[in-house]
Amino acid sequence: MTKFFRKIRQNSIKENKTINYLKYAFGEIILVVIGILIALQINNWNERRKNKATEQQLLTSLLQEFETNLAILDNTIETNTKIFETCVKIGDFTGPSLPEISEKEMSQYLVGAFKYESRYVPNQGTLNEINNSGKLSLLSDISLRKAISEWHSQYELVKNQENYVVEERDFTHKFFINSGNFRRHLDLIDDALLNVKPSKFPNNDFSFLTNPQFESNLYLYIVASINLNKSFYQPLKEKTEGIIEKLKQNID
Repeated sequence: MTKFFRKIRQNSIKENKTINYLKYAFGEIILVVIGILIALQINNWNERRKNKATEQQLLTSLLQEFETNLAILDNTIETNTKIFETCVKIGDFTGPSLPEISEKEMSQYLVGAFKYESRYVPNQGTLNEINNSGKLSLLSDISLRKAISEWHSQYELVKNQENYVVEERDFTHKFFINSGNFRRHLDLIDDALLNVKPSKFPNNDFSFLTNPQFESNLYLYIVASINLNKSFYQPLKEKTEGIIEKLKQNID
């Protein structure tokens, strides 16, 4: 086609037909422009196809990650619930006089209340890859991108509340450490990390149970733990479930 226009142009020049030459020269320019536009269109189509394939891969990976994180969060909520329920059992024995409870039973309650801490540690491999590489923009669903950003914000709030709960746990636990006998405690509990011989000191009388400040801090710890479930874990769970649903809707 280009040779055809070139031939006509040369003939036009020879015959001094300026108008015809301009017409065919203009047609040649249009032909070149059309060729460029077609090439650009093909290139854009290929780019969109690649982005679509990458998006589908990210969506699938995100779905697996968030489904795993939902299971982790459920386990974290269960652990936190067991912790504050054990603290409530300890609260049944606080008061102005020493309670009638075996040293071993109270030691086991102390393990359940103070040995563990509630920490939600989700998998974030795909999330970090998306954020660090700028691939979040490849997700075509704007509401999904917004939901993922909101999830990050909620997760930061969760971590702050977890830190507060752990601080209250450690402060409350010190009442036992300061007035009890931790070596005797290790000898009595079922899952001690150290095998020790019995202490030569008398039995623990758990005098901290008669301390009103211990009771007050114990219930502050309980309330903070319950609030962690209700006001932080639960909203994060709802956001996670919402993201999972959006991901499923976007996967072809």
